[in-house]
Amino acid sequence: MADAAPAPEPMSPADEGPARFGSLLRSHRHSLGTTQRLLAARSTVSVRAIRDLENGRVCRPRRDTVRLIAAGLGLSGQARADFERAARSATGTPAPGTHREGPV
Repeated sequence: MADAAPAPEPMSPADEGPARFGSLLRSHRHSLGTTQRLLAARSTVSVRAIRDLENGRVCRPRRDTVRLIAAGLGLSGQARADFERAARSATGTPAPGTHREGPV
């Protein structure tokens, strides 16, 4: 008889990078029962930016963007800290206007 596979270890916010952040954003938004458009109005972040983050098109959002979205979602305490940590640990395409080539 084969042994059962061990249960997976709990994931930290950094474990899945960009997919984790987009999923976390979408999950928080769905738990509020809100649309991307309503979150955009609450956070002052564009619908397109929210959509791109959720779909993993922009994987390294600006810190201010993350804070605005967290406020729009009403996140506080550990939920907000986890959300911000997931955004910092995501890697991939930087947000437009944040990438510079060569010396400044």
